[in-house]
Amino acid sequence: MALFGAHVSSAGSILKTFDRAQEIGAQVFQFFLRSPRVWKRKCIDENTEREFICRLKSFGNPVMVHAPYLLNLASADENLRRKSIEVFLDELKLCDRLGINFYNFHPGTAKGISISDGINNIIKSIEYILSNYMPSNTTILLENTAGEKGDIGKSMQELGFILSHFKDIRIGVCFDTCHAFAYGYEINTKQGFERFLLEADKYIGIESIMAVHANDSKVPLGGRKDRHQHIGEGYIGIEGFRNMLNHEHFSTLPYYIETPKDKGMDVVNLSRLKSLISV
Repeated sequence: MALFGAHVSSAGSILKTFDRAQEIGAQVFQFFLRSPRVWKRKCIDENTEREFICRLKSFGNPVMVHAPYLLNLASADENLRRKSIEVFLDELKLCDRLGINFYNFHPGTAKGISISDGINNIIKSIEYILSNYMPSNTTILLENTAGEKGDIGKSMQELGFILSHFKDIRIGVCFDTCHAFAYGYEINTKQGFERFLLEADKYIGIESIMAVHANDSKVPLGGRKDRHQHIGEGYIGIEGFRNMLNHEHFSTLPYYIETPKDKGMDVVNLSRLKSLISV
């Protein structure tokens, strides 16, 4: 059965994420461990960690941490890549210690190098990370991207090539609907969604998709821009989400909205998604 939730703020304390999720009736939620546009995170004391672990056990449903936007495991800049690896390792270890279900990240951007070289940098970076720390609780998720200049992970083929290097490891895909549509996957029609499913199954295996970022798109099909919109108010539209929520595999996944934080709209967006499940 699908579960529905949202990205919530961790400002003040990671413990406040539970309260903020409860306020909007979220069954699952996602948050940042630090500001997404800074490298340094605030220290989390042992008491907070212990309380978070207890509350997460009581919460019972999948919680996701989103990596900072600054991370770029594809970068040709060795200093940036090394810093990205350090932050990734730090957050992965903390997520695993806390019992977080998913650690989600954007694969990276190839700037000044070929996509192929960028993909190889990502693979080497993940290999290094996992050689230093293998999580026992947390699954790493690569998020598909919108295909903006240099984006890696925009196609199922690119994601599949990366995943093929990590067999029998806790690693999968978080499927972002806005990014997929903006890249060119016509998931807003039944035929287009079926074509996407065939490609996903061919390159990554449909079971590798373990979570969904449910976002409508402000840009049209193939617009190659990452611009989120409220559910049903963008170019994907209600039918696109209906297709997904009534599919055998996608109907079992956790859905995390990252829609604009307009007043009261998290509740509205979650209600819209829930209403699309056929009884």
